[in-house]
Amino acid sequence: MRRRRLPLGILLPGGLVVLLASLAVLQYRWLGQVSEAEREALSRSLAQRAHEFAEDFDREISRVYFAFQLGEEPIEVDRPDVLEKRFASWRAVARYPELVRHVYLVTHEGGQPLLRRYNADRPAFESLAWPATLEPVRRRLAPDLDSIAGEAAGARPVVTISTSALIREVPAIVVPLAGHEPVSPTPGAGGTIRMAEARPLDMLVQLRVRHDTLVIELDGDHLKNVVLPDVAERYFGGGTAAQYRIAIVDGNGTSLLTRGLEPNVSLTESQADIATRFFGLRLELTRTTLAGEPPVMSWQTTTTARRGGGGRGGAAPQAATRSANSISILLDRATAARSEFVARVGSAGWLLLVQHAAGSLDAAVAEARARNLWLSFGILSVLAASVGLIVLNARRSERLAGQQMDFVATVSHELRTPLAVIRSAAQNLSAGVVHDAGQARRYGDLIETEGRRLTDMVEQVLEFAGLSGNRGLARARPVDPGDVVRDAMASTGPLCDEQGVALTVTMAPDLPLVDADEDALRRAIGNLVTNALKYGADGRWIGVTAERATHRGSAEVRITVADRGRGIDPEDLPHIFEPFYRGRYAVERQIHGNGLGLSLVRRIAEAHGGRVSVSSAIGEGTSFTLHLPAVEPDRSVQPLGEPAAGAAPHA
Repeated sequence: MRRRRLPLGILLPGGLVVLLASLAVLQYRWLGQVSEAEREALSRSLAQRAHEFAEDFDREISRVYFAFQLGEEPIEVDRPDVLEKRFASWRAVARYPELVRHVYLVTHEGGQPLLRRYNADRPAFESLAWPATLEPVRRRLAPDLDSIAGEAAGARPVVTISTSALIREVPAIVVPLAGHEPVSPTPGAGGTIRMAEARPLDMLVQLRVRHDTLVIELDGDHLKNVVLPDVAERYFGGGTAAQYRIAIVDGNGTSLLTRGLEPNVSLTESQADIATRFFGLRLELTRTTLAGEPPVMSWQTTTTARRGGGGRGGAAPQAATRSANSISILLDRATAARSEFVARVGSAGWLLLVQHAAGSLDAAVAEARARNLWLSFGILSVLAASVGLIVLNARRSERLAGQQMDFVATVSHELRTPLAVIRSAAQNLSAGVVHDAGQARRYGDLIETEGRRLTDMVEQVLEFAGLSGNRGLARARPVDPGDVVRDAMASTGPLCDEQGVALTVTMAPDLPLVDADEDALRRAIGNLVTNALKYGADGRWIGVTAERATHRGSAEVRITVADRGRGIDPEDLPHIFEPFYRGRYAVERQIHGNGLGLSLVRRIAEAHGGRVSVSSAIGEGTSFTLHLPAVEPDRSVQPLGEPAAGAAPHA
């Protein structure tokens, strides 16, 4: 048994549909993976920005801390020049020289903390009572008083070395001052004390319990109004400003700075994409305890100083300088055994909250993914529509090809019949079969009838081809539609009489002119009457009506051809104006025709700027109506009438 092959017109669109479906699935999966990777990249980038913001801000605070903590000479009451040098050294490298408001020195005498403020004008330390603004500092120093009291009572001495001494309520930086004094080199060491690794000590101090403290009061207004906005602009300004919303709050939840948020709208830590704490000391501090003789404890600190702007959105940074300082403390065995070394590490107290403008990173990525999906599936939909159009055009082409083949077969049959009759009559005449004049007249009428039938078919095909070429109307002019209807009835009336069909013509007396090609309009009316004779002759009546009407505010002429025949089948009604289409009834009854008559009527009506409509009911008949726009009268030409009263007579 031979297997039937599917046509290429079905296989190719089917393959395209499968390919589009596969592409849609792959596109959906790929966009999901791309969106996840984009979310991770955005999250890492945002976390990096927030980290750099916190690091940059804290670096300015740490620079203050180290500038006043480290140095070869100790800061003491009778040595204000030492503090002056450190102050000048810090201002030379500081990005915000106005950040420090006051510097205080706290000493303990008789178990009581004494406060002295540094006066840069003199320079000197001036004693004063504890102001209310420094009360948080006084409370912070209370444990040191307890340790002094404990030492006096014979308890173990406590040496405090702090890596975070920020009091953010003020705000202020507390710098413990360790007591130290030079120690003579150990004999036999070549003038320098060296450890087992033969590494020289940069600075050697002998431990002495001391609780003097340097308090650096920062300018809170400058910090909030200048430093914070500047650093925020550096990392979240420019093109990023519209992309992210930021909020900065202190330890009590008070808002310090907001960007991109609506008024009276707050941002919480649970809503933020990134929450980073800052406003702390960032010390690159390494503590190493070494064994040996004598025992030494060493701290290594590294700081970075940068002049000018830097970072995102700021000026180009100048060269950065890194300085390393080591503090090594020489202990005797008794002190090392009795002392406790405590490292106070404070946590950062301010909070940076960053949220994407879309509400969250997930929402932004989901929005971008949805947009990409819409775009991708829009393109795929266009491709799918193209495939659908290809299939539709293929089906229409197949149907049109079938109709054309039917048309060729029908026209061949229609041409063959009258040609056969004409040839038969001509042969009889030439063979002398016809002897009397009456019989010859009948043969002549038969030849004329069939010849007219051939002529009508040829003209119909040629006229259809001419209108199909969009050449329009060649001889359009204002004509009286009543005259055209009468001319058409004069040529089709005898056909009605031959078939015994009554023809009724009704025309309104006030028909306006129409801009039309008389021959084309006459053929359209004749086609409608001929169509009624073919399919509605069983009703034995055809009515032609011409009347004036209005459509959408414009005057028109309606020419209606109605019959009382069997009507048109509902399934055929939407297709009767298609070229080469013949209804089921015509095919079953083998009614002569080529399927071009009604299609030609519609094209003639459209060429006149009008239309054709149809109404039909099974068993009641069919009505076709030509709607032709009327010619508007020229209102600029005034008709002649009686002269107005008072007008001068013509000479």
